[in-house]
Amino acid sequence: MSVNSTLACPPAWPAPTELGHGARLWLFTGVLGEQATPLFHTLCNELPWESPTVRVFGREHPVPRRTCWLADTGVRYRYSGLAHQGRGWPDALAPLRARLRALTGREPNGVLANLYRDGDDTMGWHRDNEPELGPTPWVLSYNLGANRDFAFRRHGEHRQCHALTLRHDDLLVMSPETQHHFEHALPRRRRVQAPRLNLTFREIMPR
Repeated sequence: MSVNSTLACPPAWPAPTELGHGARLWLFTGVLGEQATPLFHTLCNELPWESPTVRVFGREHPVPRRTCWLADTGVRYRYSGLAHQGRGWPDALAPLRARLRALTGREPNGVLANLYRDGDDTMGWHRDNEPELGPTPWVLSYNLGANRDFAFRRHGEHRQCHALTLRHDDLLVMSPETQHHFEHALPRRRRVQAPRLNLTFREIMPR
């Protein structure tokens, strides 16, 4: 599949949501079916989760979620000032990776896993546009566990322009233009009491 999202997508893709400036979102539902819930429990219990901190104005602050970077051996990725080194993939993710390749034609070589323990765990406004992702960053965001709202706003603006609810076993595909022109976030939702696990698959370019 071409990296140019203006070209036609495979017939099996759902109709896209158009954000503007060529930015498109595709939402796939029921990606793994009955395999999704066992995978959720396996990853929550077995991934080497970390609780990193970030330095803001000279002070250390805990990141409001748990994280884990998985990638092909040797693949490096830096985000939020933190460097991560790939050491291979757990066997539990093999069926999902195969399914994503079949659905999208993409070949991600790394994934950032985020575990949101409840609705108090969040992700602030950002773009997935690190240099390692290259000029056309396709991002595949797979979701397990609790439903959470996912918000978008135009880069440089403060007003939210679009939101959708990501549910258990949903896959959201974001075109490169989405990262160029829009920011996204996972807002705090105190009514959510259950955990949610997100796997954001990326294609890391060699440095």
